[in-house]
Amino acid sequence: MRKSETAKALPYILPVLIVVALISVYPFVNGIYNSFFSDAVFGGGKYFSGLENFRDLMSDSLFWTGLKNNFIWSAACVGFELVIGMLIALLLNLPYIKLRGLYRALILLPWATTPVVAALIWRYIFGVMGPLNSFLNAVGFANPPNWLVTPGYSLFACIVANIWIGLPFVIVTLLAGLQSLPSDVYEAAEIDGAGVLKRFFHLTLPLMKSLILILVTLNTIWTFNMFDIVYSMTNGGPGNSSMLLSLYSYQNAFAYFQQGYASAIGVICLLILLLPVTFYIREVRNEA
Repeated sequence: MRKSETAKALPYILPVLIVVALISVYPFVNGIYNSFFSDAVFGGGKYFSGLENFRDLMSDSLFWTGLKNNFIWSAACVGFELVIGMLIALLLNLPYIKLRGLYRALILLPWATTPVVAALIWRYIFGVMGPLNSFLNAVGFANPPNWLVTPGYSLFACIVANIWIGLPFVIVTLLAGLQSLPSDVYEAAEIDGAGVLKRFFHLTLPLMKSLILILVTLNTIWTFNMFDIVYSMTNGGPGNSSMLLSLYSYQNAFAYFQQGYASAIGVICLLILLLPVTFYIREVRNEA
């Protein structure tokens, strides 16, 4: 019976599977394939180079700069989004907060903004004559930094912009988790004299552990591969101080026309992300 049902459903599922294979599987396999080829400097197409691209990456200082920035970028964005998102979700979950529906709708606005538009907004905010420096001047900072063209500040500015964009998803997810928690457990804990902090650390966090782990894993994967924010705000500058691997791969592919080298960077990113992907699959299976 089950085989006959599968045979009947196959004609309807097959077109979807073909589309998924064309837009997902083929680029994935083709990227790995291209990483073993190099592009001729003076034309003539590409040639098989084996592991040469990967060996070159190991001695490429800009690759290591991008990798370091990727870890800083991912840790800062994911960490701050989780902490700030949890605080806001806890506030929105309080029953005596008025206009909670309005606040929830407003929180979604950054998420509804396209990343490039959001990046341009934050580029204006962090500009030399932007609102942030005007405010700092007004409160007594005589020489505020030029955020986007100063090493050390440029990556920070991009991190702030990305947190602003990614925070709504974290808040909505955590708020949904908070609202699904059993109220009787909290009532019993309150009767036993447990305070707010004790209830949070001994009830809320343990009950939401799986949700938080899955959220952090997915957010890490998305953030690690982020491209458009840094590209639109600093383009990796100044002096490659805000360079990320995704941007470096893009530059090699479309500015230097080194498709094989760009693909090798993508393969390295894939290998790095295999750990959180494996962890995510395990957590989803445990939840099921």
